[in-house]
Amino acid sequence: MILVIGGLNGFIGSNTSEALVGLGKECVVTRHENSEIPRFLQKHIDHCRVTIERADSTSIADLRKIGEKHKIDGIVNVAGGFSSGEGPMRGLRGYFHMLDATFQVAQEWKVNRVTFSSTGGMYIGLQGTVNEEHPLFLPSLFPILAYQKVVEVAAEQFAKKSGISAVRVRLMGMYGPFDGNQLGLEARLVHAAVSGRPTDLKDVFFGNAEDNGDLLYIKDMARAIALVHTAEKLQYDVYNIGSGKLTSNKEVVEAVKSVVPGFKVDLPPGRFPFPPMPLMETKRLADDTGFVPKFDVQSAIRDYVDWLKAGNSK
Repeated sequence: MILVIGGLNGFIGSNTSEALVGLGKECVVTRHENSEIPRFLQKHIDHCRVTIERADSTSIADLRKIGEKHKIDGIVNVAGGFSSGEGPMRGLRGYFHMLDATFQVAQEWKVNRVTFSSTGGMYIGLQGTVNEEHPLFLPSLFPILAYQKVVEVAAEQFAKKSGISAVRVRLMGMYGPFDGNQLGLEARLVHAAVSGRPTDLKDVFFGNAEDNGDLLYIKDMARAIALVHTAEKLQYDVYNIGSGKLTSNKEVVEAVKSVVPGFKVDLPPGRFPFPPMPLMETKRLADDTGFVPKFDVQSAIRDYVDWLKAGNSK
């Protein structure tokens, strides 16, 4: 039984829970305040492959209650935005409390592995193609990036002290079903195409006509996370999860147009005024798990469009 923190209604967590079930695993998924259940998880809940438990992931007491009801042998923590208390330090304090709670129950339950989501944003400031051994810059442009650097360092030390495998997966360019925030260009294009409304391009990073990025459909990303977590043996404790190639915004727009004829959009000209992200090498991931993406941009857009047309709101 695998505990997926943020596994019910988080974008990454819900898809990762389904991917774990696809590998034959049973999951306990946490929810905090939001009780929305994605349609693709409902069938697994009905068949008792996925169990929902309410928990604040920063609370040791809440997580211990889960351990009293279920035999947990692995933890996948793909939630985010942890906060605790009031004031300007509530975000950082929340991440500290989340780590403390996760590490504590992992030891008490004697789990085999803890997998934490991280971000390809770790490589901001680097150029070309990067792998997991590249030195990283300590300064962080955004608070969430600073917090995830704390998680990576803490997880490494936890593994050394406890002997429990603590893996970090650096995620890049995800889009697809149940993306409630729609921060990326791909989600906004698909939602606009399906709804018939103008595309909202406000505050989209790398959403200009000449931009490109490492894009990976959420179903592929979730499967990669699940493969890393369930691997019998891993050579490393950090894995890049991406497509291993750059996809241009023009290619994405053309894919949407081919799936939804008549769709029109004019992206801002030139490049986004921000240093471009490097391309993440994914050799470790392929070597240790055999992962190969199943979706290209065309099939991913078609699957996403079909999902929304089926009556799903996000």
